[in-house]
Amino acid sequence: MHPALQIPEILLNIFGYSPLPGISVASDLPALATACRSFKEPALDVLWRELLVPSALARCLPEASYFSQTKSFFGDSKRYSFTRSLTQVEWAIIRSYTRRIRSMIDYGGSLDWESVGTFLNPPTTEPLFPNLRHLDTTATKTKHLLYMPFPSLVSLFVRPEDENQDRLQGYLESLFKFSPNIRNFSIDLHKSGIEFCKFFSNYICRWRDLHAVDCDSITLDVDALAHLSGMPALTELSCTPSTTLPPSDAPLVFSNLRRLILHSEFLDPISRLLSRIQLPAITNFVAYVDSRPSKQSFSSFLASVQASVIGDTIHSLKFADLSDTEDADLEDNFRPNTLDFEDLRPCMALSSLRDLGLDLSWDVDLTDSGLLALASALPYLKRLSINEGWGWGMASGITPNGLLQLFRTCRSLMTVALYIDTNGYTEFYESPASLGLTLPPTFRIDVLDSFIEEENVPAIAAFLAAIAPRPNFSFSAYSALYSGRKDCEDYDLKVLWYEAYRQANVTLSQRS
Repeated sequence: MHPALQIPEILLNIFGYSPLPGISVASDLPALATACRSFKEPALDVLWRELLVPSALARCLPEASYFSQTKSFFGDSKRYSFTRSLTQVEWAIIRSYTRRIRSMIDYGGSLDWESVGTFLNPPTTEPLFPNLRHLDTTATKTKHLLYMPFPSLVSLFVRPEDENQDRLQGYLESLFKFSPNIRNFSIDLHKSGIEFCKFFSNYICRWRDLHAVDCDSITLDVDALAHLSGMPALTELSCTPSTTLPPSDAPLVFSNLRRLILHSEFLDPISRLLSRIQLPAITNFVAYVDSRPSKQSFSSFLASVQASVIGDTIHSLKFADLSDTEDADLEDNFRPNTLDFEDLRPCMALSSLRDLGLDLSWDVDLTDSGLLALASALPYLKRLSINEGWGWGMASGITPNGLLQLFRTCRSLMTVALYIDTNGYTEFYESPASLGLTLPPTFRIDVLDSFIEEENVPAIAAFLAAIAPRPNFSFSAYSALYSGRKDCEDYDLKVLWYEAYRQANVTLSQRS
């Protein structure tokens, strides 16, 4: 054997590249572990690095110690149960594997509750999973796991299936006590009560080295925010802003926060929070609201973004209106506002933006002049998307010639989602070489709910063939639901756009 193959670190790297074509981890790594003494420990370390289902530990024991039963009518999965108390020898077998586990995921409860509870009472005071660093679990089917000590745990994703918040509070109290080194924490709740938000805000302050916090539906109070702002390692935060933040002269400075995601029923709480914080290192900011914003609230929001961003660091700004239109009167009361250039003017101060995505339940009135003025202030844009989900609902938009100027202004542009104004556009004679464009192979264009007539198709096809970097480039039209608006349900318009796309691809294939 080559001397290099006797070095465990080299073997870990080699075995870690599995699976390769023709290699099955389930069979080849165990085979490697039994091939020779040098391979055993590295192969087992790789094999047990990630535990997808805890029942794999039961299956390593003698068959007399457990039994299985199907969990569904179709018999596509099994649940395992211990038949008796485990012996010292069997515990030793389990511990020989659990010490290797670095990541554990369980979505389906592959062990029954009593068997999971067995892990809570090992015949030793030493942690059963001493080196576990990542845990992703549903808190119902494997809830007892959250009561276990995980001294090395740094990443936790909790999906509480039944969302009993009193029970969940008990799980988290245990985690705060036995897993003090959490750095990345994510909890997926549909909604959270006031008392649970208070509890969470209090207990999250016990973790001193958080890097990322994702608690999208949980409202963090001002004390929790102050605690998080004092963490130099915190780079990502997702939460719901409080509606009752008290005024203060001293801003909360998140010195190293790179990514911030805020979700609220209304836009005003997001604006108020932004007015209280400073983000000198922010690069990505996302805001979601569940109700249609007013003109005034949207204007205050963009002004607050501009004020909270200290320095020229923000690269991505996204805003999404998630309001529900089922109860709205689409004929009379839908879309009372219109997004125009004046609404977007504050974005021009964010000159380092690479990604600008706005999606509001408004009509959009933007033409060549406004979009090109915006682009001239944001020359590094790689993605420009306006109402990709809601559509524009108006006949104004950027003309094909305006789109050419947009590409020339923003030379790095890779994705556009805009309304294309095809009115009167029936001729296009320029050659691709004369345009002076070099769009990336990953270029994508979405024309949203743009209107088109049959007489426009040849010219639009020639235009797309001239700007596209390759055949079968990424293209879409009328792909979103546009919230059920009747004017966006015209199947014939979609057919015409895709006919233009087909003709463009024919030309591109002939050219290449």
